[in-house]
Amino acid sequence: MTDRWLQTLKPAATRQEFADALIPGLRLRIGARTLSWSALVRGPKGRKRIGLGKYPAIGLKEARILANEAAENMRTESPTNSDAESHAVGSVRDLFSFVIQQMKSEGIASVGEYEGYLVKRSNSALNVIGIDEDGSDRAANEITPDDVTTWLRIFHDAGSQTGHPRAYLSAAFSRGLSADYDPTNPNPDVRFNLTANPVTHVGGKMKGQPRHRTLTLEELSGFWHGFSGRGVSPSMKLVFRLLISMGGVRITEILYSRKDWFQQRADETWLCLPRTKNDRAHDLPLTEFGLAAYQAALQISDPASPYLFPKHHNPDEPQTLNSISQSTRKWCDRNKVERFQPRDLRRTIKTLLIERNPQLNRDWIDVWHNHGQAADVARKHYDRAEYVSVKQAVAEAIDALVQDVETQHSQK
Repeated sequence: MTDRWLQTLKPAATRQEFADALIPGLRLRIGARTLSWSALVRGPKGRKRIGLGKYPAIGLKEARILANEAAENMRTESPTNSDAESHAVGSVRDLFSFVIQQMKSEGIASVGEYEGYLVKRSNSALNVIGIDEDGSDRAANEITPDDVTTWLRIFHDAGSQTGHPRAYLSAAFSRGLSADYDPTNPNPDVRFNLTANPVTHVGGKMKGQPRHRTLTLEELSGFWHGFSGRGVSPSMKLVFRLLISMGGVRITEILYSRKDWFQQRADETWLCLPRTKNDRAHDLPLTEFGLAAYQAALQISDPASPYLFPKHHNPDEPQTLNSISQSTRKWCDRNKVERFQPRDLRRTIKTLLIERNPQLNRDWIDVWHNHGQAADVARKHYDRAEYVSVKQAVAEAIDALVQDVETQHSQK
């Protein structure tokens, strides 16, 4: 760094950071409004960033002196000065690793989605905002709303929604905050020293508008028959067929389904969901078409995987939501059909069932979709075997609908 070079710098929309070649650890960060000095110093309890002030109020010469003083103070500082310093300060990498392991231990099926956005992708949060330019890990408590905005802007500029990555990052920092003050935390020697969630106040269009796309019977039939052939994964075809033939249950309840969720009861096979979106178990009898799709999926599924639809390159994980969304978009574009999302199948099935079966009680469909069952205390703890006859009646109506979907194409 030189004084002449510093005079050419101005605030920038994209955050930048430069390191001084003369004084190790001295950094100049260029933000949207200011240029600020900081020093990265290492002490008995790990690496820490110390703010030194803003440029040009503090010039290069004074910043170098302050950086040297900060490094010296850290070297001589006692590690027992405070309770906060008695713990190693967790990095962003530590935070994400802790969160992912915690989710895996809780059996959360969507952990693969979190791991992708937080760690594994080339544009993951770890790679974009968790590592300094010199390759060192940043402390989790260094991450600011500006950092979060920088990361989310990558998805926005690529034409992708920012809602999911924002939610995953926010959940990670929320878990970190809880872990700092959790007496059951299995790793008490590491503290993230978070005082706030940096994602909370990041704005923008994070939530899409309520969706209203409903497929016609002809479109649904075209999708049922057309999602096959060359270049189409057989397992992905069966994901969609099982979604449709099970009356539009939630996507994750099929995509993340484990083989042991399918249980035999007398002469019926049931999909027994141990935990759903509303934190309750939910059991459904397989429809005739659903049973056929399940048996076909079981035949081609990796026998060593616990999942009915495992990843091809990693059978220990289920297929991702991103894969099923991409497949749907490609089919729509290839067949010149107005785009829809896989979750629109749920609304479509419910709408078609109501239109075609005026005598079918709407509450029964809500029972099938696991809605409206918590109106009172008794129903919050309802027997899993309750509503068997109701569910069987809905299953028959779904089979009748899918039969029409099956024959619609051949009548053209």
